[in-house]
Amino acid sequence: MVLKSDWQTEYKARLCTADDAASRFEDGERLILPTLAGQPPAILAAMGERLRSGTLAHLRAGTILPGPDLAGALLLPEFAEQFEWDTLFCGGSDRAGVFDGLYDMTPMHFGQMPKIMRDDMKVGAVLSLASPPDADGYMSLGISIDYTRSLFDTARYGAVEVNPNVPRVFGDCSVHVSEVDAIVESEHEIFELANPPMTPEDEKIGAFIAERIPNGATIQLGFGAAPSAVGLCLRGHKHLGVHTEMYVDAMRVLMSEGVVDNSQKSINPGKTIYTFAAGTRETYEFLHENPNIEGRRVEYTNDVSVIAQHKGMVSINATISIDLTGQACSESIGPRQYSGSGGQVDFIRGAMMAEGGRSFLVTHATAKGGDLSCIVADLAPGSVVTTPRTDVDMVVTEYGVAELRGKSTRERAQALIAIAHPKFRDELQEAAAKRGLAAKARAG
Repeated sequence: MVLKSDWQTEYKARLCTADDAASRFEDGERLILPTLAGQPPAILAAMGERLRSGTLAHLRAGTILPGPDLAGALLLPEFAEQFEWDTLFCGGSDRAGVFDGLYDMTPMHFGQMPKIMRDDMKVGAVLSLASPPDADGYMSLGISIDYTRSLFDTARYGAVEVNPNVPRVFGDCSVHVSEVDAIVESEHEIFELANPPMTPEDEKIGAFIAERIPNGATIQLGFGAAPSAVGLCLRGHKHLGVHTEMYVDAMRVLMSEGVVDNSQKSINPGKTIYTFAAGTRETYEFLHENPNIEGRRVEYTNDVSVIAQHKGMVSINATISIDLTGQACSESIGPRQYSGSGGQVDFIRGAMMAEGGRSFLVTHATAKGGDLSCIVADLAPGSVVTTPRTDVDMVVTEYGVAELRGKSTRERAQALIAIAHPKFRDELQEAAAKRGLAAKARAG
């Protein structure tokens, strides 16, 4: 370890231009980038320039959710052969390319990514945004700790883009100057993820779930309008805790108003724990040197055994469609990849194992302007089963809550039909009857 008095020298020795940082990859190397807002725009721009001039090493690269800087610099059809894109989740910037065969996808549970990246993918390079060093030479990866922090321990080449807009966060989320190979300085604005607009349906879903969450519970919220609505519906609760993968604006609101104080958490009491943040500038500023928040590696936040230690753990995540047995497709529309499994199953299983734990899968009752039911007799051909029926606990639409845990297939079907849009219930009942899942007539 470099001594405290020496790190400034080490910093200057590693300081370079973005183009220099982009020149140090090796042909055929696997490159992994942080989640969304943690992606370094100056280095990405330099990589794009090198692609245009034909001087970038041939890379196979990927991330969860490429941001606009990454997509604009690298995810262009003319670069597809020289820059192989292998997404880890699938988002607005790469889902069309995945379905068209231009890009590839590697499916993984979020919590398993560091191990798979190290042992199976043999990742050789990692890039990230980082805060300026502290007095001891440690730079915070407070926007996206995820798998990125662990890759700095194992990758052949690691580069950071130091930006004063990156919050310095406490916890296991810092990398020392001596642990990186290249440092680039920039002052770009950090990508902000706008709050998704909430509909009346989202508000109803939020209210249904909020009334089932007791004071003192520990919560995880996924991304989307409905999970955000749940967060805002919890503003009348007390002594909530947070153990989550994604830190979103709703959590900042709940902490600011004293609803989340983490006082009754079974582990890490007094601390909100997360592994990546995506929100507004106000949220990033709230994270900065906040003693009540810690960033941790995803292999900790999404470890099922860690999640299960939280008494009263509650997970809330979105799904796309669910069949009458309870199988949930949360990442594809038929065969068309729309997103990824992410950490949904990690948190559902952890909550299932926790004492007093519950999990909620949320969806609107319909899609395509009301023409398509999201509660279906059978998942569409090619659909990906993200969460098996054996893991699903409660399903919520704007029409109510279907409690599936411990229920028979007939009971499940009837509970799900009851929360489907009324105009689809008759045809769902017909399909249920054909499968022996009709409501059983009571004797007498």
